[in-house]
Amino acid sequence: GSEMCIRDSQSFACMNPLYVILSVMLALAANIGASAASIEHEAASLSAAQGASQHEAASVTPAASEEAKTQNFALKTNLIYDALLMPNVELEWRINNRWSLAAEADVAWWKNDGRHKYYQIMNFAAEGRYWFHSYKPWHGHYVGLSAGGGKFDLEGGRTGYKGEGFLTGLSYGFMFPVSSCLSFDAEVGFGYLYAQYKVYKPQDDHYLFQHKSRTNYFGPVKVKFSLVWRFNAFDSKAGK
Repeated sequence: GSEMCIRDSQSFACMNPLYVILSVMLALAANIGASAASIEHEAASLSAAQGASQHEAASVTPAASEEAKTQNFALKTNLIYDALLMPNVELEWRINNRWSLAAEADVAWWKNDGRHKYYQIMNFAAEGRYWFHSYKPWHGHYVGLSAGGGKFDLEGGRTGYKGEGFLTGLSYGFMFPVSSCLSFDAEVGFGYLYAQYKVYKPQDDHYLFQHKSRTNYFGPVKVKFSLVWRFNAFDSKAGK
């Protein structure tokens, strides 16, 4: 009466209540162990995924940090024009990692009335630039589209030319850093120049008008080797 028997055609097993209880406890323990192993496996997978995400974030962070501290404005002076006694200044605004806008002014206003010598040029121009990211943010190769105009009075003692001009063209350049805020920028431009002017000759203390003329020119219109000072006017977010 104290035993439970299970009988079939091939085997006979008799189990008392204690054996049944132990069997149930072992089954529960096995299920709990399997659940714990599954939870441990899921935790390991989650930890691996988090590690991969952290690794990816770590690989992106230096570039993002470099972009964030890139200056967004630059003041430039073309050393070639400076050597030709034509003071000049250019302000460039870095819009984002690919585009920038620049505006420049070149002014040489020298004269010697006694010798009838005039070296007077006033030119203003604007340029949009596309950067190829071949070096680092705001450095490396770029191409530009520019347009500008101004007036001039040039005379070397015999014949003078006084008038206005307009030019437009494409440019190619390369900018490279020399310190945390200084760079050099080399640029050449090719395009179209149109000028209309009066030709005159000096005589005693006055000038004799000769005729009017105009020039249509295709070819090199710009050459630069500029010293660049980069600075931040306000905080910028790279990539926006």
